[in-house]
Amino acid sequence: MDVLIYITGFLIVVSKFLDCYSTSIQITYLSQERNPIARRMMQKMGIQTTIWLVFVVSIILVMCSIYLLFSFYNHFVFKLLYVVFGLTVVLTQFAVVHTNFIKRLNFFTKFLTRLYRT
Repeated sequence: MDVLIYITGFLIVVSKFLDCYSTSIQITYLSQERNPIARRMMQKMGIQTTIWLVFVVSIILVMCSIYLLFSFYNHFVFKLLYVVFGLTVVLTQFAVVHTNFIKRLNFFTKFLTRLYRT
């Protein structure tokens, strides 16, 4: 199970890097960002600064979560939850990367777009 946790953490970081990279090479205007929270951050700090700050924060969060998991929540159920939720995050981020590269919404990013509109 421990190997699955490290693999999940690695996949989270890789998928977040690809998300940030694909966003950074595609976005030129704030209106292109569909996430309203990210858009506000980009207005205040700049597009590239926000993108790569989010990447750094995600690495820190993954490292802290794995540390806490092994130090304080070292139980099979917590580890299983980490893997399940982590892989959900990975799939979400890969869906966004896919949309960024092909420049068309896929099933999941259509759902996210509808969610952001409400």
